[in-house]
Amino acid sequence: MLSRPPLVTPHRGSSRLLDPLPQDQPLGPLSTALGSIYLSIAMVIAPPAYPFEPFLWTLVLGFPIGALLLAPLSHLRRIVFDGSVMVLVGWITMSLLWTINPPFGLFTVRRDIPLIISVSLMASLLPKDVVVKSILRGIWVALGITVLALALFPETRTHAAEGVYAIPYPGWHGFFIHKNALAPYLVFAMITTILFDTEPLRRGFVLAVCVVLMIGSDSATGLSAAIFIAAVWVWFRFFHRSDGRLSTAYVVSSAALALIAVMGAIASLSTLTSAYGKDLTFSGRTYIWSAVIHAIQDSPWVGYGVGGVFWDQRDPVTLEIWREVGFAIPHSHSGTLDVWLNYGIVGLALFGLVGVSSLAKGVRLLRRSPLVAEWLLTMLAAQFLMGLSENVFLGSWLVYAAILRGVAQRELNEFQRQDAERIPPPPSADDARPATAEPAPVV
Repeated sequence: MLSRPPLVTPHRGSSRLLDPLPQDQPLGPLSTALGSIYLSIAMVIAPPAYPFEPFLWTLVLGFPIGALLLAPLSHLRRIVFDGSVMVLVGWITMSLLWTINPPFGLFTVRRDIPLIISVSLMASLLPKDVVVKSILRGIWVALGITVLALALFPETRTHAAEGVYAIPYPGWHGFFIHKNALAPYLVFAMITTILFDTEPLRRGFVLAVCVVLMIGSDSATGLSAAIFIAAVWVWFRFFHRSDGRLSTAYVVSSAALALIAVMGAIASLSTLTSAYGKDLTFSGRTYIWSAVIHAIQDSPWVGYGVGGVFWDQRDPVTLEIWREVGFAIPHSHSGTLDVWLNYGIVGLALFGLVGVSSLAKGVRLLRRSPLVAEWLLTMLAAQFLMGLSENVFLGSWLVYAAILRGVAQRELNEFQRQDAERIPPPPSADDARPATAEPAPVV
């Protein structure tokens, strides 16, 4: 006689996210293809590696929408709605209510916010391997466009006297808006390629292209970050070989050495800046930071809103900063000051929440998913290093952060689900009740 399978009831306190899904349907080739294509496109349009028309940003949203509509319910249940990122982009959108530049602010929100939300959802919907391969394909396309631009268009090899720039100055940038927009993208490309491209010949070729472009960009910020991530990569190689007490000692000794290195760098700041062809004002950045801090004092809590300062060259706030600096500048040359200037202390706190929670995710994954952890932590470290002198906290970097956080959270959820399936639920009250003898059958 066939027995009926036991009814499994989740124990009290269990989350829907942790319910075992042993019979998951495959995501499906069409849903996978649509999500994968969109992530590759995002790697080209987010920086942007080419000045695409604004309507394209809206048009390509059909890919993630289609991927979500075609995905099985079991996969939709696993999508991560990244609370920290969603609250931050919500605050950015809300700042339209007080921005000093409503037209450009609205344009920025319509262009960037759907992209950030979509890549976050796709990164948690698709399997990790698909996400990584999609990103690598997008990187190859962006690098190919940049190389063609430099070969065919001389103006992409130096910054012409346009916009707020008074004189031309050297530095490859391709179709990127600035060499210090190209250099951070190259850092992201190098980190991702080193960790995930398993084909040695292709990986070596892509890294060689990145190095050549980085040198040609003449970006001190990018070069510093490239050297830094190489050191971090070596650090992680030794960390993964250590275990237990050895790993703890390794982290402590590394922190001590890093502190000594920082103190030494501060003590020899003049020598280091001279080696980079700079002075103690960091090419006038100290004047810029002072002027930006003065502007922040007039609106410290909520800032001047999305698309605010610098974009409208006739705005009194922009003009006052330029007057105090003594020359026209396109941005605040500081990641922290850029967030504070545009989105206030509230926005700065929300961005800090994204950074701290990203750090926590990376640390939790160090042993169980070391490549994803290293990807997230190295990107976070490189971002903050470059953020000391460039605006790399918002814009396309929120896109990269959303993708990495989506992949990391999906990994964490999967490990949590596996652990929950291995741990039996606590006994219920009925299980704890002593058994009573059944009455004898009546003959």
